[in-house]
Amino acid sequence: MDLVVIKVLALIFASATLFVVLSARERQSVRLPCPSFPRPPYDEYARMARWLVHQNEWGVVSTTSKHLGGTPFGNAVSYADGPSCESTGRLLFYLTAMDATAQDLALSSNASLTVCEAQLPGACAGIDPEDPTCAKLSISGNLQPLPEEELEEAERLLFTRHPAMRDWPAGHAFQIYELHITTARLLDWYGGPHDITAADYFAAELAGRLGGYRQTA
Repeated sequence: MDLVVIKVLALIFASATLFVVLSARERQSVRLPCPSFPRPPYDEYARMARWLVHQNEWGVVSTTSKHLGGTPFGNAVSYADGPSCESTGRLLFYLTAMDATAQDLALSSNASLTVCEAQLPGACAGIDPEDPTCAKLSISGNLQPLPEEELEEAERLLFTRHPAMRDWPAGHAFQIYELHITTARLLDWYGGPHDITAADYFAAELAGRLGGYRQTA
């Protein structure tokens, strides 16, 4: 092999190693809602997806827009998959019919939720959020109101994380919705994104404990 090529490859390897070491050190200062759930390795895709979902509390929900004539529409929305350090993987939202997102869902329940590691305080060590080493996740499925028999447990999972929701105006007709997952796509390193099935997502463990929930719809 040409000597110049060898030197270039050695430099690339050294730079990558230094980046990984520095990233690991700097990520130790991230202020997580659940510190007992450490950041999974980048190649454990389903665990990383569950980790991103649980450590975040809001994301962008994308729908097919009614008021824009079918154009995709993204809206920042609060969600929870359970109280802090009690991850279920379920994606629960509290939406009002006065908001564009709920109006879109009344016509088509197809939706996606996108969350990013850069949303976490101190995460990604100043790296640009679009950099592949700063994890991002999009989860797609059907976002629908929950039936009445599931509301009590859903309120516990959602309102514990977002207590202010309990006092939102009753006259605004808020409802709890759940995103019934069909697929997820994660990017957390170089080499392109990875698709994750709903079964693998819910089977993933965080900090050695199962989420304890299997999607039924």
